[in-house]
Formats: sequence, structure tokens, C-alpha cells
Amino acid sequence: MSLQTGLQLPEVTVFTKSDDGLEAHNLNEWSQGRKIVFFCVPGAFTQTCSERHLPEFIEHRAKFSERGVDAVVCVAVNDPHVMHAWGKQSGATGKIEMMADPQAELAMALQTSKDFGIPLGIRSKRCGFITNDGVVSYAFVEEPGELTGSSAQAMLAALDN
Repeated sequence: MSLQTGLQLPEVTVFTKSDDGLEAHNLNEWSQGRKIVFFCVPGAFTQTCSERHLPEFIEHRAKFSERGVDAVVCVAVNDPHVMHAWGKQSGATGKIEMMADPQAELAMALQTSKDFGIPLGIRSKRCGFITNDGVVSYAFVEEPGELTGSSAQAMLAALDN
């Protein structure tokens, strides 16, 4: 299954970490009954992800809520401790759900995985998608080095259509 509209989210496990500990989530189950904006990045603390992609979503979080979005989720092929630290450092905590896909299960299930070679290995391509009750209603996979259709502005525009 590739990331496209009409796709039901896969039954994969992703993780979050809070100051209280780790939580495992079946992504399909976690998404039911909710409108969710997801954006996947190649890695936490990486240049474009930290300087442009994540900050846009933090800045515009209230606009997503105004459009009925229940959660905005950043996913990266990192461990949950790294995602938690990135969330704290970036100011995303309490605004953006920082989800870890440590074995690239989601990236592989959505066919957005890419081998970035040594030292990064298998990661997710930069992409964004919107789900309603776990079904994808908008999807965009970026070309290498691009940040267009998965940007906060593009995702807000998709919600308005």
C-alpha cells in the first residue's frame, strides 16, 4: 500500500514518550474518530526539519484546531527518547504529537521509506497526510530537498478544500 487518498492507516506500532514514560500506539486504532494531520520527516534535529518543517506546524497549530483538527503529529524514524527531546527543545511539547517510528514500520508500510546510506540508514521521505477516522484524505510525498506539499501552509490549504 502506498501513501495515497483513500488508504486506511496500517496497523503499525508507533511510540510517544512523555515525562511519565513510553507509550506504544497502534496507529490505526489511535486515529479512529479523529481528524489528524501527519507530517513525516527524515530525522529529528536535522537541518530542514528543525529550522523549517516543525517550526511551521508549531507556529500554525491554532489554525489547525480552528479547522477541526484533533491532533498534529510529527513522525520520524528515531527512537521515542529522541523525539521527546526534540519536542522539548523545539517548543513542540503540548502542541505537536512527537511520534517515533524506530524500525521504519510506518515508512515501509506507506512506501515512503528511503535508504539514506551511512550513517543515516533507512528513514522516511518527507511527506504529509491528513486522515479522518484513519482514512487518508490528503497525501503528498516530497521530492528530495523539497518542502512544498507537506508544509503547514499546504496542509492548511488542503483542509480548506
